[in-house]
Order: sequence, then structure tokens, then C-alpha cells
Amino acid sequence: MPSQLQDSRLWLPEGINSLTPREGGEYVLYWIQVTQRAVDNFALEYAIEQANKLGLPVLVYFSLRPDYPWASDRFHTFMLEGVVDMAAGFAARGIQFVHFLDQREQVEGVDHHANLKALASRAALVVTDWFPTFIMPRQLRQLRDSVDAPVVAVDSACVVPAQSLEKAYSGARHIRPALMEHLDNWLQPVPNESPDVTTPIALPFEPTIVTAENIPDLVAGCPIDHTVPPAIGWTGGTRAAEERLAWWIENGLPRYLERNDPNVDATSKMSPYFHFGQIAVHRVLLAARAAGHKEQYDKFLDETLTWRELAFNLCRFDPKHRTTSAIPEWARKELANGEDDPREALYTDDELEYARTGDPLWNAAQRSYLHHGWMHNYMRMLWGKSVIAWTDNAADALRILEHLNNKYSLDGRDPSSYGGMLWCFGKFDRPFYRRPIYGTVRYMSLKAAKGKFDVGRYIESMEGGLLEGER
Repeated sequence: MPSQLQDSRLWLPEGINSLTPREGGEYVLYWIQVTQRAVDNFALEYAIEQANKLGLPVLVYFSLRPDYPWASDRFHTFMLEGVVDMAAGFAARGIQFVHFLDQREQVEGVDHHANLKALASRAALVVTDWFPTFIMPRQLRQLRDSVDAPVVAVDSACVVPAQSLEKAYSGARHIRPALMEHLDNWLQPVPNESPDVTTPIALPFEPTIVTAENIPDLVAGCPIDHTVPPAIGWTGGTRAAEERLAWWIENGLPRYLERNDPNVDATSKMSPYFHFGQIAVHRVLLAARAAGHKEQYDKFLDETLTWRELAFNLCRFDPKHRTTSAIPEWARKELANGEDDPREALYTDDELEYARTGDPLWNAAQRSYLHHGWMHNYMRMLWGKSVIAWTDNAADALRILEHLNNKYSLDGRDPSSYGGMLWCFGKFDRPFYRRPIYGTVRYMSLKAAKGKFDVGRYIESMEGGLLEGER
């Protein structure tokens, strides 16, 4: 494992080929950003490896701040439920874990990274998670610029380390051979080594104690968006992820080829847990492979490995992946040419956000975001394609899709989200028959969905209580 980590999973500061620990450091600090788990974690394993070499303990730190984009009760609750599991998991491994819930208002002069900097100033080495989008790249740069200790990011998100792919790929059929070539070497159980030194470390602040019972009160005290409630039907954390995985292996994987029917519970529903790093992709793929349903597993592998890591590849190589510049040139031209085509309807942001369009199926899909914080993947394609026809241009469509996805979806703010949204605009796809508005960008029809699954049943399943904005 050490050579694999050194060669392919480490993201060193630009221009540096190796790291020299800071002399006099008291510990190796592992700052968790997106790999929110105590096991099967390459960043943690690297921190333990380095700490054992130095004869130092490992200190693990996770802070939940109120100032990340789209911060709400939904995401805070899901992550705090994960904190309960992390605390238990790290304790079982003899590793000191510290969590701080920052409930301070977002005002000038408040440094939400003050505790992290204080801990990093005493570390021999700081280890954190590599992630190619959202706030993580900026946070990594800021920490490297503000502390003396070397800071290294480790790729625990991908099965095939993202850094081992040296170019951007334009589609699944192009990246698939590169991912599959050495997959057997990468798709292995993650080592879970033990630290040699477990000396307790004194802290410069009072950590936050999180229990399942006090989470609602903790969240209520945070200066975040309280209009987005916790997602119905979801619990965050590694234990919940493992429970869902066990159920799906027995009941969902055998029916995985039926996954395009949103009324069939055949998809893994691992995407929220993958996004927050509460379960390892390795763990899920190995469990699915061991179950023995080869045809179903092969398709699941393609969805989970090929398409997910294609999205990470996109976000790594294209810093403008949140904009229409990430759309292929041919598709941008086609969509631009269709801007003057008549629209059946043009909806306002509020009408889209609160599911007040003229199409009951689209409204039901949006309500799945509003209430459940998750949308079936086939419905996401219909959902995204439809908004292109209900807005003036591609830039407006992408803007509102990003907002709705990232505000409500538990798996939003993720490379897979951007890959999926951009696919609706022609990314990773090819030209199709020409149609109004879309040109040769692939078209999908809400009306045609009636021939593919029981639309009425799906709409009925998304009925329920209303959020304030829906009334």
C-alpha cells in the first residue's frame, strides 16, 4: 500500500515532489473534509503510516462550518449523524477524533478555520482529502498558504486514482479501457492499520459532543438555511450506509437491470454516502462483486466506476465545469441556434424550485428533491432535459439546475452531479436527430415516459406535505 499511495493517491503542493515533516511536531493531523468515515480511508491510512514512521500519534479533526454554499438543516443533519458514527469508529481504533460545530454568525472578522490552523500549527504533517470541486480545492490552497507544516491531500474518492489518468476523457467509451486496464490492482480491500502511538493530545478549544438525540438542537442553533429540512427517509453515517448496502445486495442487486424504472427499488442509493465519504466505493463494489450476480454487477460496475470517475476526471481537468464552457462546442452551437425557437412555457426560478410547472411528472421529480433529497437517475435525466426547454438559454438552464441540485440533493455539490447535469446539455454524448430548441442534442420526452414505467404510481409516491415555498 505505501508505494501505491506515494505514487498515485498523493496530491502534493505544486512543484514539490516529496514532503519533509516539520520538526518538533506533536502529531500527524488528519483534517477530514469529504472522507467522513473511520475505516477504508486512504487518507487516514497515510496519516497512520506517517505517524508510525515518526513515532507520533494521529489526531483526526472534522469541523462543520455554517458558511459553505447551500448550508442547510438537511446537510448539517446528515453530516452530524455521520459524526456520531465517526466518533465511535475512531474510538474503536484507538484514534483521537475531534469535532467542532461552528455556530458563529458569518460576519467580518470571524475565521471559521481558526481551530484548524491552531491544530495545524502544532502538527508535523497535515493530511486531508483530495476532491476536485465545490469548496475543497480552495480550502486546501488556503490551508497550505497559512501554516508552516506541509499539507498533503490524498485521493480516497476514486477506485482508480484520479492522478493516474493523465488526460481528460471525452466520454465513457474512451475512459473505460483506462479504468479497466489495472482495475484488479486497485479494487482491493483497503488496509485498516493501527497507530503505534495513542497518546492523548490537549486541545486549544472545547470540542462539540454530538449524539443522535442532540442533533436537532445543534442544527437549530446554526446560522444556516432552516427552510430546507432533513431529507425524508434518509439517515447519515456509515452504519446507515452499511445497512442500505446489505439490503440492496440481497434485494436490489438481483433486480439491477430494472433500475430505469423509478418505481422499482433496484438502485443502490449509495450516492449520498459516496458524496460525504461515509462509505468507500471500494467497499460497495467488492460487496457487490462477491454477491455473484455477474450481469447485474457488471452493469453496476460500469455505472459506479466508469461514469462516476469520468465525472471526477471532468472536474479535475476543467476548472470551468460549473459553466456552459464545459459543454462540447457542437452542443453549445446547437443549443444557441435553438434559443429563438418557440417554447411551450418559460417558468420562473420559483415555479421550477417549488414544482409549479404544468407537467405533473416533472413536478413529482422536483418534489423528490424537495422532500427526499434524492432523485432516481432516470428521472434526473428527464428533469434536466426538460429545464432546457423551459428557460431562455443553456446558461440559465444550467444555473437553475445547479441551484436546485445543490440546494436540495444529498449527493449534490459533487463531480457526479456536474457530470450528470452537463450530460443533459450534450457532454459525454453524441449528436442525435435534430429537434426544436435542442438541435441535435439528445432529447428526452416527459410524455414518452408513460410507455416506460407507471407514471401515475411515481407521481402518487411523491405526494406529501408541502414546504413553505410550495404553498
